[in-house]
Amino acid sequence: MQATKIIKVNALTMGTSGLCETFAPNSVYVQCIRWKRKPIWLPPAKSKMFRVPERPVISIEEKLEIQRLYNNYKTYMTSFRSYLIQAAEKNEAQCKQVTSEQTEEEDFKMCSAINDQWNAEVAKNREIRLAKMREMKKEEILEKLMQQEQFKEEQMKKLNEYVKQVKRESVTFITAENIDSAIEECLANVVNHNRALDSEGNWHEGKYSPVRSVERTQKSTAVEQ
Repeated sequence: MQATKIIKVNALTMGTSGLCETFAPNSVYVQCIRWKRKPIWLPPAKSKMFRVPERPVISIEEKLEIQRLYNNYKTYMTSFRSYLIQAAEKNEAQCKQVTSEQTEEEDFKMCSAINDQWNAEVAKNREIRLAKMREMKKEEILEKLMQQEQFKEEQMKKLNEYVKQVKRESVTFITAENIDSAIEECLANVVNHNRALDSEGNWHEGKYSPVRSVERTQKSTAVEQ
């Protein structure tokens, strides 16, 4: 109990202080607990098990005074609520009497003017927004047109280059005019592909020589004639 008075904490927090050998009044001692008081499921202490609490004794005069004050309070509150209800009903009746067709017409005109003002603001904002959308749409269309033009130009360049290449290669084409000279050139310059190259770099010709093949072709043409 002395340690409890010094540190100024609950007795439950210092329940195990006597078990600690190193505890001193000037030392810092902290014990974490979950409840500040005894849990509800624990039974009562043995010293309080058979204790019967005494009921407070109120005198008759004090009881009558308390009853009188309570009745006065109820009366005052009831009258105050009734007064508020009557005042609200009176104000409502006065408002109904004051309200007339003229005031309703003025109110309608004022509301209509406010509505027209709001509509004008909304229309102005809408026009600005639509103008911005039109400008953005124009820019998108122009950008797409430019991209299409660039694509067409690139395609035309590719086609022109291809046509030029074909024209350059057309010189080597075999046509009806130069087919005879092409055949004579092929027969004069016969290439024998029937040969092989070994690892030492020597060429080994095939079984038939180019001369024999030329002679055979000449013989076949003579027989056909």
